[in-house]
Parts: sequence; structure tokens; C-alpha cells
Amino acid sequence: MRFVFALPLATATLLSAPADARADVSSWFAVGGGGASERSLPSATRNVAIAMTGTLGVGTSPMAPLVVGGLVRGTGLFGLGADLGVAVRLATGGFARGDWGVALDAGALWRSWGNGDYGDWPLQAVLTAGSPWGFEVAIGTELWSVDGGNAAQGFFAALELDLLRLTVMRQGASERWWPNPNPAGGRKTTASAGW
Repeated sequence: MRFVFALPLATATLLSAPADARADVSSWFAVGGGGASERSLPSATRNVAIAMTGTLGVGTSPMAPLVVGGLVRGTGLFGLGADLGVAVRLATGGFARGDWGVALDAGALWRSWGNGDYGDWPLQAVLTAGSPWGFEVAIGTELWSVDGGNAAQGFFAALELDLLRLTVMRQGASERWWPNPNPAGGRKTTASAGW
């Protein structure tokens, strides 16, 4: 019988509680291009290729000084093949808010091309430096092999444009020319360099 009275009371209490919380996440969607170099293990030579990159991911609140998230990264190497990987991203709050900042990604790639001559399942680390307006420079390397097969030895560099850092995430230095009335995650109120 007590349950009959307790349930409506608990429901009324929960419904009347203030709803002030905001739980937006950091988001990334970048595309770009550059160059890459991959070492062929059997011939011990390096092959250079034009690279196209793409990144899609989400992370914790952009208001935090450090943001942790996950992402999917694809890299197309013209004349060689395409890599697809998942990674964990650690980024500065400034990077997440579309201002100045850096991000470090670490994860594994699926490399279906090259018959293992360029590595099977390499580990990848990518350092990305971000600026206002969504512009980024990404430098990455592929090493070792997760499955114990042929170890990869390669790297790439790319100029990227993050469309979400340019639009919904953007705040900071770029707002002098193009204000963002409602950035995702709220507005950073303290003055900082964004790092």
C-alpha cells in the first residue's frame, strides 16, 4: 500500500526538479588532403602518395580544459589503398571549442591493401594542431602491427578543415568577424588563450 503513495510522490518530485543541466558533447568532422609515405617491406623502398583524410568523432564537454573522445579516421592513399581506423582522442578545450588548440589521437587501422607488404593492422598516432575557422594541420604515423604480422612504417601530413569546429563548436578569436550565437556546449566565460 505504501508503494501506491510513494510512486506518485517520487514522480512529482522528479518532474518538479529544475532542468538546468546542459550536456552537449564535442564533435569533429574534418576532411583534408596532403601527402603520405609508406615503406614496402619486401622491397625495402618507400612509396609516396597523395593522401585524402576524413575524421568523424565525438567527445566529452567542450567546456572542459581537456576533452576525451573517440573517432573514426579514414585515409585514402592514391595508388596504394585506403586505411580505416578507430582511435581515442585527447584534445585541449580550445581545440574542442573551435579555437587554437591541439589533439592527439591513438588507435589501430584496418589496412586491406598491399597483401601485408605495408603492414597488416598498424597502430596509428596523429597530432593535430587546430586554429580558428576550423583549419587544422594533421601529422600522423603508422607503426608496428596489432596482430603481430608485418609491421607498418609510414607517415602522412594533411591540411584539414573541420566543418563542426567551423560552425556549431566555434567560439573564440573568430567570433570578432562571425559571431556564433549559441555554440554547442555553451559559452566559455573566462578569458583564455584557448589552450
